Amino acid sequence: MRGVKLSNKELKHWLSKRRESRVLKRIRAHLILVNSCITKARDFYTFWEEKDEEAAKNMYDLIHQEEKTADIVEADILDMLSAGRMPEYVRTDLINFIKLADKSAGRIKQGANNLLLIINQEFPKSILQILKSNFELLVAEFQVFTKVFDSMFSIEHEELVKEIEKVSQIETDIDENYKQLKYEIAFSTGEVPAGALIILDHAIRDIEKSSDLIEDCAEMVRSMVLIQ
Repeated sequence: MRGVKLSNKELKHWLSKRRESRVLKRIRAHLILVNSCITKARDFYTFWEEKDEEAAKNMYDLIHQEEKTADIVEADILDMLSAGRMPEYVRTDLINFIKLADKSAGRIKQGANNLLLIINQEFPKSILQILKSNFELLVAEFQVFTKVFDSMFSIEHEELVKEIEKVSQIETDIDENYKQLKYEIAFSTGEVPAGALIILDHAIRDIEKSSDLIEDCAEMVRSMVLIQ
């Protein structure tokens, strides 16, 4: 079936087969781990803002552990996909999908690590407020994306498009916050050392990139299910 594009009904039937259904269940397990990384990153930020170094470090260690577990599940899924008999374009889309999701977890872990390096540095409240907003938005974005994945065959196309657009809108909101943070770093930071600002810039870029990757995952669902 290489090169043949299945209809939505045919694709749903194909992925409901026993072997392929196992792949989707493993992908769902992987998304649970990615979601755990992102929600724990929000908790990490709370400790970071309070300058509770021990609690922040413990939470980062949990994020790191979840991200490593996600890597193991990703490898397992890739092995399953290489042994399956699904159409080539479906296999390719699912491989890209799982890699994007895994990278999202990696970037949020990296962002938390960068913030941990500057936990004792004082920053303006304007920066802290926007940072907090971005962590909250990232959690919300992944929750909507999870709904997209879970319902890709169970709701009407128009409704699925609306959910994908919600993911895109949250990603846009995070982008706008990112631009504002860049402005704050450039013009509103007062006596903050340049080195701390550089690390902060890397951290906010990691958060923004994690959001981009989630949106990319939602677009992969659009590619698999909606574009016939």
